[in-house]
Amino acid sequence: MPYAYNKTNQLGLKVNNLYFINQTPKEMYYKCIKTLFYSAVLTYDAIACECCGIKNENHTIIKNGKRATLIYMGEVIYKPAYLELNKQRFYCKACGETFTAKTPFVQPKSTISNSVKLAIAEKVSEARSEKAIAHDLLISPSTVHRQIKFIAQQVKPKLSDILPSHLSFDEFKSTNDVEGAMSFIYCDGETHEILDVLPDRRKSALEAYFNRFSLKTRKRVKTISVDMYKPYIELIKKLFPNAKIIIDRFHIVQAINREINRCRVSVMNQKRSNNRPEYNKLKRYWRLFLNNPNHLNATHYHPFRLFKSWQSTYSALQYLLTLDDKLEATYHTGHQILNALRMNNPKRFEEVLNKAKNENIFEGLKRIIKTFIDYLPYIKNTMDHPNFTNGPIEGIINKIKLIKRNAYGYRNFINFRNRILIISRLFVSEHKKYIKQQNRVA
Repeated sequence: MPYAYNKTNQLGLKVNNLYFINQTPKEMYYKCIKTLFYSAVLTYDAIACECCGIKNENHTIIKNGKRATLIYMGEVIYKPAYLELNKQRFYCKACGETFTAKTPFVQPKSTISNSVKLAIAEKVSEARSEKAIAHDLLISPSTVHRQIKFIAQQVKPKLSDILPSHLSFDEFKSTNDVEGAMSFIYCDGETHEILDVLPDRRKSALEAYFNRFSLKTRKRVKTISVDMYKPYIELIKKLFPNAKIIIDRFHIVQAINREINRCRVSVMNQKRSNNRPEYNKLKRYWRLFLNNPNHLNATHYHPFRLFKSWQSTYSALQYLLTLDDKLEATYHTGHQILNALRMNNPKRFEEVLNKAKNENIFEGLKRIIKTFIDYLPYIKNTMDHPNFTNGPIEGIINKIKLIKRNAYGYRNFINFRNRILIISRLFVSEHKKYIKQQNRVA
């Protein structure tokens, strides 16, 4: 053999039948970048014809020249590296067809090595833009985009999959090419794996989607965590007969804290012109109103800005509550509800709601309490199943927003959906795989 076979070349390749011609790569400018060029030959004796399958006996398959291919191998010593590979061509006398030698480090008819494609897969699983990935790997954004489409085909969900026992529903701001303003996302309530992303969250579109699953599959669903979006609840009642509806506790806490804060702002604005010192105190120490009362310190006194004397966090809050009776009543009622939720005590939760209907509290909190009374059976399910929340899916949506922001927005929903699925499904932890397998067995 006239070629030198070297297993310890600078590219790190250890491939059978690959023979490097030169030990030292050529260095020249290619596409205005200083680039390394290696030269190699891929050749071997064919065992059988790839076209007709006949075995190579009595020299039925002969070598028929070589095909030159330029393969991108990634970076070597911070420089792009290409492999000038001459692939052996074969001619079959039996069928008259020709075929080319193959090697595991690059796919047939491809000019990018598998190691570079793997690097693309690792980087697109992060919240980075396609241009940034292309810049790091010294390839074009079009190459990254094509690879994303290919990977998305491998990880896309199948409608034949069995639905898990616990689900979480939510939505996020979508792209401009979809009919609705919001897109729908749902995930496994235990493993937190995204199951699918739909362009429309409206009831008719979701009903058409979930009807593709058999009734037997839908009956397996035991719980579904949602926010207080009425169409979701109506959809679950209709399509998931055995599923308990769980109102996500994050939205309950958020609704109460929002109304306590709005009441504080209302009182604060009333004092803007006639009592500036009290206005400043209410504006500066807004966090005290949202803190858990049990976490306030009543013994440690220290200087508080805007207060003449030393205060503890507890005494400072008590002073602020004395500035308005409605603010005080709203604060105590809101935190009594939160405390009952925190203790997972449905009886106490209901008592506080019924008692609050006759108290002089902020109108916004009254409206929220009326909503809680309407959804009380589902909130009781929340307390009965404290381990199932929409917290993980809210974190996923936060990452979706990060993807969108880093890419300066998406115009095409399919491309946006591909990135979301790749980030959530490409590299799944062994723990999540185990839980998913257990669910399938069950």
